[in-house]
Amino acid sequence: MSLMEFLIWNGYTRIPLSRSEVGHFHTEGFLNNRPIAVLIDTGAASTVFSLDLARRMNLPLTKSSMFGGGAGAAQLEIHQIQDAHFVISDIPPRIRELLAMDLSHVNQALAFKGSSPIDAILGVDVLEAHSAVIDYGSSSLYLKR
Repeated sequence: MSLMEFLIWNGYTRIPLSRSEVGHFHTEGFLNNRPIAVLIDTGAASTVFSLDLARRMNLPLTKSSMFGGGAGAAQLEIHQIQDAHFVISDIPPRIRELLAMDLSHVNQALAFKGSSPIDAILGVDVLEAHSAVIDYGSSSLYLKR
């Protein structure tokens, strides 16, 4: 039995991943039915969406008292997205709240290395909630429903 067969037999869904020019895994997701580019980041504590994208989509936002950071930036404002729906493959990930922050520093770093911009970062909160398995051999993410 292959790893894929084993995981699917045990209730996992396979999500194909692509690799960027710098080796990061990416996939497609949907925010309110709009396709978005999602970076898989095993070092990110939370899943976050681009604040710029949330504003362009006119999603209701509430500024949080918390601050975020990472990938060369610190003390970034965090906003809670109200009344939005996120799906990756056909799975609505279990996330306590949808968060948005300025991802321009991430996209600048990606552009500097020749990689395409992203709209969201899928973090450990989703990976843990769905007992994720990343198969580097087949460039696949498996999430348990």
